[in-house]
Amino acid sequence: MDEKLLQRLEALETKLSRLEDKAEIENLMAKHNFYFSAGQGRRIVPELWTKDENASIEYGASSVYGALWKVLTFYVNFENPGCFSTFTGTNQYLTIAPDENTAHGVWMVVGTESDAGDLSTSKPAADDQRRVLFSSATEEGERYRAEVLLQKHEANFVKEGGCWKIHDLHISEYFRCPAGSDWVKYAKTRQVTDGMWLEAKFETPDPILSWEKLPSGETTYHWQYDVDAMPELQIDLGAP
Repeated sequence: MDEKLLQRLEALETKLSRLEDKAEIENLMAKHNFYFSAGQGRRIVPELWTKDENASIEYGASSVYGALWKVLTFYVNFENPGCFSTFTGTNQYLTIAPDENTAHGVWMVVGTESDAGDLSTSKPAADDQRRVLFSSATEEGERYRAEVLLQKHEANFVKEGGCWKIHDLHISEYFRCPAGSDWVKYAKTRQVTDGMWLEAKFETPDPILSWEKLPSGETTYHWQYDVDAMPELQIDLGAP
């Protein structure tokens, strides 16, 4: 076979392989978002994440939760009637390492977070940690949560057994606000602790000792819109 033709075929095979890798990762994250929105959190880690115990997840300013079992605690706490959350990824940017064994991806994500709270027939107790997240109230003072948000999801992937898996996920929030409000006005009234209260997300109904729910390390990076803030959108897109 002609040498130039052989080189061209090899280049096309490499290009096709990388396109297949990107398509698989896109489907992986789409499945992640569908499971999340469908209340199938317990399926996400076993099916979509690495088996490496050094995996990690970081959400807003909630610090880093390292270790695979701690990642699971993030996904199993949405098991309350009246709770409904969504992730819708867009504007994705993927880079595949030359050896095609690791990859990096960045998505802009529009989402919602809902908790019927006091409007549910099974109201959360006065000391329920969900209450710290309630940002809306009826005229009668019943508290609940109905928020819209814009985030950046930045993930690293590894290939295990020929399949791509999530290894670590960093979710940064650009803004959030209650439906019926807006992020500019809400920035003036939201809690001073900003994203720190999001660690309540890492509570789980499973029998895990309280000290084990603690984060593994400090927040690496968090920026959220504020009326006096300039954008600090730290993103390393790398080579295409």
